[in-house]
Amino acid sequence: MTDEETTDFRLGGLEAEQQFALWHDLVQPLFRVSLEPDSAAAFRAEVQAAPVADALLVAATSRAQSFERSMGDVRSSGWDHVVVQHYVSGGFEGLCGDSTVAVEAGDINVLDLNRTLRTRATDFSALTLILPRDRLPIAASHDLHGRALSRRSALAAVTGSHMRSMAEHAAALTPREAGTALDALCLLLSGSDLREADPLVRAAASASVHDRICAYIDRHLDDPALSPATIAGACRVSRATLYRLFGFEGGVMAYVAGRRLDRAFTALSRPDGERTTIAQVAYRSGFSSETHFSRSFRSRFAMSPRDARRLAQEGLHPLGTAPGMGPRDWVHMMRRLRETF
Repeated sequence: MTDEETTDFRLGGLEAEQQFALWHDLVQPLFRVSLEPDSAAAFRAEVQAAPVADALLVAATSRAQSFERSMGDVRSSGWDHVVVQHYVSGGFEGLCGDSTVAVEAGDINVLDLNRTLRTRATDFSALTLILPRDRLPIAASHDLHGRALSRRSALAAVTGSHMRSMAEHAAALTPREAGTALDALCLLLSGSDLREADPLVRAAASASVHDRICAYIDRHLDDPALSPATIAGACRVSRATLYRLFGFEGGVMAYVAGRRLDRAFTALSRPDGERTTIAQVAYRSGFSSETHFSRSFRSRFAMSPRDARRLAQEGLHPLGTAPGMGPRDWVHMMRRLRETF
């Protein structure tokens, strides 16, 4: 992917916090990302994105991090797409909907952008193909979210090779050839073991409780009294069920804190954000202590709230994508963002 249609971000000349700030904004239309505190100073990432017919092929290399897509993100993003990933190195584990998943290098995995996700990835290099849902007919009849073809299977090897070849030659493909390459990939997936996935009806039923709780939490983030007891009572589940559903995040209140911090990050990234004090942002995000807010913010985003505001004022933290922004609009946004550095 090397011609003028390709957007190429190589961030090696920036400080680690600036690299993460840009990476955060680049990835935000798909996922919200966060770092472990001890990895912030060593963060590195680079990404290339190229349109392939009506899809988008992204090649990314990055240090370890966590990914999240909530029901609020699903509702606001306007992306009705399916994601096919090939991890060339590294991998991830976590939850896709309510299903526990683990993906390793060589696997081919599928994600549904209409579903929730919470995962932790190691250092990785991956190809990500973002497809309109109707491109992959099997997605209409099966729940593919979190499903994967094992690296041990011949079909995974063939599919991975095809995706790597597409990435290498995307710039040279005519529109017709690009469409044919996509059709070939979708044909491979449609004839794979992904057909063994559970029907959509059962998947939707199993995920509905978790999604309903996440939606309730998003509506009450500014309530300092939000607690496991109030959440369980309002959502008509037992505390044991609540703790089980949010075990991967370290507990339901850890999830709540993360969502509050994401809201604060967005507020601090607004162009007019300087009119609101950091203390006001903290309290409006549901934190009762500015000190606790600042410490938690630094832990999640590898920078202080003041640093986030400063970077926004320097043009390194534009707002996230507007509802309805599609992949090609995202590429244009990426190009504009690249011009800032």
